Amino acid sequence: MQKRPVTDDSVVKADVLVIGAGIAGIFAAIEANDLGADVTLITKGLLGQDGAATWMAGYGLQAALYPPDSPEIHAQDTIKAGRFLNDQELVYTLTKEIPALVRKLNRWGVRYRKENGKFVMWRLPGETYPRVPALARAGQYAGHEYRRVLTKEIRRRNIKVLEDIAIVDLLQSDGSVVGAVGLDIRQGSLNVFKAKSTILATGGHMGCYRVTTSPCATGDGSAMAYRAGAEIADMEFADFYAYTAIWPPITVGEIWPTAFRYELNGILYNGVGDDFMRRYTGAKNVPPMAIQREVQEGRGSAHGGAYLSIRHLPANLIRNFLDQVGGVKWLERLEAVGFDIYNDAVEVAPAGLCSFGGCNINLKCETNIHGLYAAGEIAARREGAYTTAGNSIPLCMALGCIAGRETARRASEIEIPRIDEEQVDELYRNMLVPMEREEGLSPIQVKQAIQDILGEYAGLVGRTKERLEKGLSEIERLRQEDLTRLSVSAKNKKFNLEWAGAITVRNMTDITELIIRAALTRTESRGLHFREDFPEEHPEWLKRIIMVKRGEKVITTIEPVTFPYMKPPATGS
Repeated sequence: MQKRPVTDDSVVKADVLVIGAGIAGIFAAIEANDLGADVTLITKGLLGQDGAATWMAGYGLQAALYPPDSPEIHAQDTIKAGRFLNDQELVYTLTKEIPALVRKLNRWGVRYRKENGKFVMWRLPGETYPRVPALARAGQYAGHEYRRVLTKEIRRRNIKVLEDIAIVDLLQSDGSVVGAVGLDIRQGSLNVFKAKSTILATGGHMGCYRVTTSPCATGDGSAMAYRAGAEIADMEFADFYAYTAIWPPITVGEIWPTAFRYELNGILYNGVGDDFMRRYTGAKNVPPMAIQREVQEGRGSAHGGAYLSIRHLPANLIRNFLDQVGGVKWLERLEAVGFDIYNDAVEVAPAGLCSFGGCNINLKCETNIHGLYAAGEIAARREGAYTTAGNSIPLCMALGCIAGRETARRASEIEIPRIDEEQVDELYRNMLVPMEREEGLSPIQVKQAIQDILGEYAGLVGRTKERLEKGLSEIERLRQEDLTRLSVSAKNKKFNLEWAGAITVRNMTDITELIIRAALTRTESRGLHFREDFPEEHPEWLKRIIMVKRGEKVITTIEPVTFPYMKPPATGS
């Protein structure tokens, strides 16, 4: 086995190491840098062109900018949507941060629609008052604006950006996280990062599902934190995007149908022409779950989803919308294949969108391990069991800002830590094993097997004790058999994406096990966690499931939720 020598010159040093360059990581890096910290920002791809869910964001974000709305009302709406499992102190802290951050986005150049000097505000489902600043151009995705503006803000600052780095694991010394090691995909070498504080902003884990809007979000940060001993919470909960196009084929996987649903009040029909959302009320009025239920019961659309139609609208109203939209790519593609936007329904189905589980944090974004912070989608406690449209991005943005502020403060108080060279050597040896194995299973084979297990046993519908136990047995078998046979056929080290994939599937295995364990533990249905054998929501389950790795064992604890601001309804309904 080869040994990776660690010299002073081969180590990247920073006050603050930010892993992940979506909206949370970028805000964390900017905030820490603006407060005087030396910041290194790492991304798995190219800045602004990586797999961050931020760049796929839809119509914008929630921000309580004008009365009668307020950050407090925003927090209350968030807690209601989360079915009272949110950390209420954290939610109130985050919603107070958001208005100033949106005005900062405006100053940086995000193009918002304004009238008489004020933002034009949209109202989306679940909002007490209109709370989403409209973009200047109808039909435009907010992610495009964030990409353009945020990358520019990073580039004009003294922030070291390292691209095409796949972080392998965290480094620890004396009970603290002191940095990380990563595979430099371009050079095929192991990079060592040493930092006073490390912020995980690696996004969620919805790429562990086969049908997803975020295929690169494979839970890397949560898995690394878990292996390092961090507490992981809320893994049974996630959000699925109801309006992901599955037909016509040219737009499969895209979220453009949002324009039909929200800007033109599109109607969802099942395969027999029923406006089925009328039948789903109360806590079960959740579009992804409703669509999947219709499909499961044999009333799905021709390609396994639901029909989203705007045919009920007058043609001139639709034409006026199209004039506002102009030449956006999704419209050009529909016109190219002859899709009749006035009469044809698009087929949509749920796709993995946003995970609510991850690192268990406090109000300062600290995990239970010194030196390790989490911000963005990787941070648990923020959204509880469910969320509303446009709410994840601002909460993640605020988390990034807080993490950047706290780590900059910490940087002024401590010295740069030492790293454990033996740990670096061990990680390097382990990383080489799939490269040195001559035959076995490829990373893509193992990835597909993981996705099959997760979809079959812990998807949107079909969760039962028997099926979840079967899923847990399958992932344990995969860990013992398939991972130990993992082999990279291409032996070149530079630009070897198959090698990077071998790192990913290890993380996906850990994440899938945690999802299944949490879903098995929660014997009720809440949000998008639906247990067929426990179909009702129960007040006694106003608790949070927390898991931590101790040796080779997973220790599960159950923590009651507190209600400092809002108490849930007495019936739990």
